[in-house]
Amino acid sequence: MSTEFKVFLIAAAIQCTYYLVVFFRLNFVRPFTSMPENLPPASVIICVKNEAQNLLQNLKVVLIQQYKQYEVIVVNDGSTDNSLDVLVEYYKRNLNLKIINIDTNEKKPYAGKKYALMKGIEAASFDTIVVTDADCRPATTQWLAKVVGSYMRETKIVLAHSPYEKQSGFLNKLIRYENFITAMQYFGFAKLGLPYMGVGRNLSYKKELFESFKGFEKSKNILTGDDDLLVNATATQSNTEICIDKDTFTYTKAETRWVDWINQKRRHLRSGFRYKIHHIFLLFFFALSNFVFYSSIFLLLAKGVSLNAVGGVLAVVLLIKLLSVFNVYKKLGAKDLFLLTPVLDFCYALYLLIIFFLLLLKPQNSWK
Repeated sequence: MSTEFKVFLIAAAIQCTYYLVVFFRLNFVRPFTSMPENLPPASVIICVKNEAQNLLQNLKVVLIQQYKQYEVIVVNDGSTDNSLDVLVEYYKRNLNLKIINIDTNEKKPYAGKKYALMKGIEAASFDTIVVTDADCRPATTQWLAKVVGSYMRETKIVLAHSPYEKQSGFLNKLIRYENFITAMQYFGFAKLGLPYMGVGRNLSYKKELFESFKGFEKSKNILTGDDDLLVNATATQSNTEICIDKDTFTYTKAETRWVDWINQKRRHLRSGFRYKIHHIFLLFFFALSNFVFYSSIFLLLAKGVSLNAVGGVLAVVLLIKLLSVFNVYKKLGAKDLFLLTPVLDFCYALYLLIIFFLLLLKPQNSWK
């Protein structure tokens, strides 16, 4: 057996291990069957920058949640469109809405979105914080109740899911597949007792936890990381819960141009270099093994290795991937991608290579 084929088999084994050990357990996560009777008051925080149209479409769903006591704090971070005018109109009709306006000339001691989010948290009246974005639409009016209902006695952080809306075209499918893989990773590792990130489009944590960690002080100069770096630094096996329930999804529209999506991912993933070392190791080997697995196929075929041998291993790995997370596709709102997995998984490997090199370039200096 050649060295190349051994590497191919090792990469295949690593991929299968991740699916069977980390992701498989998500098949058994069940949605809510009943809600706690006494939910704590909550503060929903949304940071906006030139989001007038998204506010018109999505904020109304946040404001009509079936929840006894909650407030919605929208922080307008120096918008130059009519976002503030839209917010004022909402404010006239909704007693639970607070508006914080940050002037365009205001000096910000924190990079990116962090300053706006910090201002919102400071203004929050309640200890339970739920964050989302202006371009996100809660799936139902049960969103807030079920996210907050996920808290247990020791819980300080709840990780929820934010899928992209289904649209036509291959790019949309690839974006949704990448989002699906990312969700399986942070949900799967959290269930394994190794929570490492969450997404700011649908995330909850306690204000007390945020303040005890001194907020974003340790990442104040980093453009991103208002969500994942906070979770990475503070989440533990005992203080973190996951919430996988379709009623709690927050949907957002995916980018429609390749260059916009790649730039978006390049911005979001940059903070991953500052994760705890064991988290970096686990994520790196998942990505590396996936890329090595697919690139080895072409190398082996070019060297004349039997197509049956290579194809047989490929078929086994894809079968394990599909069957081990069969129900997870449905749970995470990606059921329509199931049969496209062989193609999407290969494209995902190429995406990982491209994004790795782009991450080495200098980032932009604005969160919008």
